[in-house]
Formats: sequence, structure tokens, C-alpha cells
Amino acid sequence: MRAREPFTLTKRKIGKKTVYYYIAYDETGRRKKFSTGCTTKTQAMAYTMELYRSNSLIPEKKQTRQVITFGDYSNTWWTDKCEYIKAESLRGRDLSDQYIKTNRQLLVNHIQPTFNEYVLSDISSTMIESWQRSLLEKKTLAPKSANNILSILSVIMEEARRAKLIPINPVKEVRTLAKKTKARGILSLEEARDLLTNISYWDNPVAYAASLLAACTGMRLGEIRALRPSDINDGYIHIEHSVDLQGALKSTKTGDSRDLPLPPRLMDIITELCKHVEKCDRVFSVAGSPMSSKVIRNALYQALIAKGITEKERQERNITFHSWRHFLNSQLLSHGVNAEKTRKITGHATESMTEHYSHFLVEDFADVLQITENILKNAR
Repeated sequence: MRAREPFTLTKRKIGKKTVYYYIAYDETGRRKKFSTGCTTKTQAMAYTMELYRSNSLIPEKKQTRQVITFGDYSNTWWTDKCEYIKAESLRGRDLSDQYIKTNRQLLVNHIQPTFNEYVLSDISSTMIESWQRSLLEKKTLAPKSANNILSILSVIMEEARRAKLIPINPVKEVRTLAKKTKARGILSLEEARDLLTNISYWDNPVAYAASLLAACTGMRLGEIRALRPSDINDGYIHIEHSVDLQGALKSTKTGDSRDLPLPPRLMDIITELCKHVEKCDRVFSVAGSPMSSKVIRNALYQALIAKGITEKERQERNITFHSWRHFLNSQLLSHGVNAEKTRKITGHATESMTEHYSHFLVEDFADVLQITENILKNAR
């Protein structure tokens, strides 16, 4: 039997032009036809012989590109099925439940509505920049919030790049937005002393104690709400917890703990509050339920109004509950307490400063106690 030729040429008329094709057989014996793109038989023969010599008569099948939309890829992100969270845990980085929940909400509310229908590889930096602008203009988010959401998108796209689903992470080419921060306002010593020593300004005695504590310790609101009776000691308090948005205990913002002295008058008030703590085991609670941050803030704002600082003036001066931290910082520095010690007191230290002052004991803060006692001078 005559052996089969490795290929044969044939031609086809396309318009006024003749194009040569070659016919070959694949590994299963199937007959395949391919264009040479040549218009003369000599050129077609030379082209096809070169393919034959390189064993390329039958082109390799091109791999079909995996088409995954952003919606498909991000569907389980920031849930208990998220592979990224599992991988981070194996690397020793356990993400808090609140962090995961917040990221999921931001993903669902601000990222997926825009990108869900797009194929991952079609999402470009230009597209992301347009979406970024819409967060400011249409969603009226603050630049800081928009940057936080952008970072969540970046983490997702970076994992897609690592999985070779996309060639590059397009978020890397997008610049973050400039933060427009308004300087935090503080009360003068006279204003603060009047506000904190005139109980008549306050309708809520428990919230009043929260402001007293913030003014004399620089504690964050979350740290105050996390305070337990077991954290109260003779002459000082131990701070090692804060609370998440649901009120559950978590570590402080810097992850460290600190012991701070309290003026006798304030210690008496906190000790009295501990007598009324019920099952919730929180110093700042009402009828067995932890007090909300909103109640504590609003009590301060109403006290300011009672003192004569209107809501409009408060907003213009940007006075918030967090202003107590700035107030105490100002008082400590103006009385000669060095910056490093001030940071240790307020729990806003860098790692190196925390390590440097980790040997401080409560008695080392005698100068601070004198300053905070002065704040409450003439208490009524």
C-alpha cells in the first residue's frame, strides 16, 4: 500500500486572489486543513516544508483563557470560606472578626456593584481611578475612607495576580487620595475645668465619668467602654482592652497594655460605678448593658451646650470626645512632661518608645497625677 504523504497542497480562490492551503493528519488520523497565506505554489511548498521539518504541521491547541469575573472571584472573600484568611492564619496573622466583617461590608457595598460583571483581566487602572473618583463625588466618602476601600480591592487583585489569573495588579498603578484632615480642636484648661467640675451641665452621670476619665488619662473611647471592675486597682487602672463595633473586647489599638494613676476624686467615682455593674462586667454600663459610644458622645455635646458652647461652635472648633486625648497631651507637654512619657501615658507610642519606657511603674507618674488633679481642682 502506498504510504500516505505527510501533507498535500490545495488552492482556493478568494475574490481575485488564489490562496494555497495544506492538508495534514493529526495524531488521531483526522484530516486537517490550514492556510499557508501564500499565493503561489512555490511559496506554499517552501512554507509547508518548513513546518514539516519543525514538526509543526498541526499547530498546538491554544489554551483557552480562563474567564473569571470579579464577582465570581470575590464571592467568598472576607467570609469563612475565604482562602486568603485561611492562608493568613497559617502564617500566624489571625485577622479579627470585626476586621473581616468590615471588609466584607465595604466589598459588598462599594466594590462589587462596580466590578462584579467585569472579567478580572479587563479591570484596568483607568477604570479603578474612575471608580475611585465616584467614591468621593457620588458616595461622598472621605479620602481616608476611599483609600481604605482601595486597599481592600488591592489585596483581592494582588491575590488574583499571585494565582496567575491576571498578569499585573492594576491597583498598584493607582495613587491614593490626599487626606484632608481638619485639626482636632481642644478646650482650654478653664473651659475643661468648668465643664468637668460642674455636674449640673450633665444629665448622664455615667457618661460624665467617661469624660472625666478621658480628660485625666487620654484613654480612647473604646478603651473606656472596655474597662472592667477587675481593671480597677488601688490608685490606678489597668488598660489592656478596647471594644469592636459590636462592643466585644479586643486588644488596644497599639496592642499593648498600660497602668495609669487616677486622681482620688476620679478613683472614688470609678469605684462607685463598679458597685452597680451587673452581668455585662463593664464599668460603664446601664441596667446590665454596656454603654454605647453614641450615648457617651452625645452626653458630652449636650454638656457643652449647657455650658454655653453651641453645637455650631463645637463643630467649627472640631471638638469631639477624642479631643480629650489632645487636651491631655497639651496639658502634659505644657507642664514639662517629655514627649516620650506623654505617648506612654496615652498609649500612642511607637514600638521603640514603648520598649524604652516599658519599665515605668505607676509611681513614676507622680508628676502626671499632680497635673490631672489640677484639672479637677474645685470639683463640686
